[in-house]
Amino acid sequence: MVSALDLANVHYEHGKVLQAQAAGKLLTLWRGVDRRNILASWTERLPEAVNIVTATQLSAAEDGTAYMAAALAAQSLDTLGPQVVPRAFAGVAYPLTPDAPAFDLAGTLSAPAFTALRGIRGGLTLDRAMGGGLNDLLLRSQVQVADAARNSGAVVMASREKPAGWVRMLNPPSCSRCTLLAGKWFRYNQGFARHPGCDCRHIPSAESSAGDVTTDPYEYFSSLPQAEQDRLFTKAGAKAIRDGADIFQVVNARQGMYTTAGGSQVTREGVTRRGYWGSQQETRDRKGSERYGVSRRQRMMPEEIYKRAKTPERAQALLTEYGYITSAGQAPGGAIAGSGRGFSDRYRLKG
Repeated sequence: MVSALDLANVHYEHGKVLQAQAAGKLLTLWRGVDRRNILASWTERLPEAVNIVTATQLSAAEDGTAYMAAALAAQSLDTLGPQVVPRAFAGVAYPLTPDAPAFDLAGTLSAPAFTALRGIRGGLTLDRAMGGGLNDLLLRSQVQVADAARNSGAVVMASREKPAGWVRMLNPPSCSRCTLLAGKWFRYNQGFARHPGCDCRHIPSAESSAGDVTTDPYEYFSSLPQAEQDRLFTKAGAKAIRDGADIFQVVNARQGMYTTAGGSQVTREGVTRRGYWGSQQETRDRKGSERYGVSRRQRMMPEEIYKRAKTPERAQALLTEYGYITSAGQAPGGAIAGSGRGFSDRYRLKG
């Protein structure tokens, strides 16, 4: 019997074909833009661009609903529920990021012309500015097509008489933020956090059987060549993970990274009484708008640790002291928060 993972791979590959077909048509349209009058020329072509993306969204949504129903059935999960209409997911604009302003489809596809014009005003050559506009156009179209498939499938999941949850699957190469979400089980009504260009997939699953389709962040990290580990996780971050640090602590620390007046690289992440490292420190009472008390010590980043450590043994000791190496080891679901199920602001993706 075909597995849910097999179906997810087929669904993903079909989505890439649809995106590539749309990209080819949009490329032809963009190449026809009059470079002497970029905005007016692209505005003339905009209705055709909207039609291209709308038609591709419809195909993606049709495949998304079919895939989700098949994946549910493959796991003997409930498929009873109302019929989902794929057309409802076509011809609409999905924001590039959750906090991006809302546009209609014509509005979001008009943006590449302004991207090109900003490039020209910023001193780029005409060729480079037009290339920037094209990249923006292709990125926006990819998001619209991928989200049509994701959202149609999500509605199939949520509208079942017995809704299932879903497991996030990586599609390598993946960024460090997506890697943290790999294999996590989410409730059916939790949104798919993604950044522009994200091509991760979700596979429907009951919580009790989520482990059957779980992706291990450490397996993914170990599968990468060292140069790619360094690129995605930074040299110091990747070295810390190779030295036994918790991947979640390393990646999350980077969100709050800053440089002190003395030149030390430290982080604001995990330093409150509710943080793993902060909970083990002497903390001061909260001040002003702060919600929780903060550690009196600064938390060094792995970069600072490796700069100060003279020996591998000292580096290991500092990684442990500053909460990167934990007693629980490298647990795929998260050494600190257990299984880490569900969506949390800690893992929210930024565009």
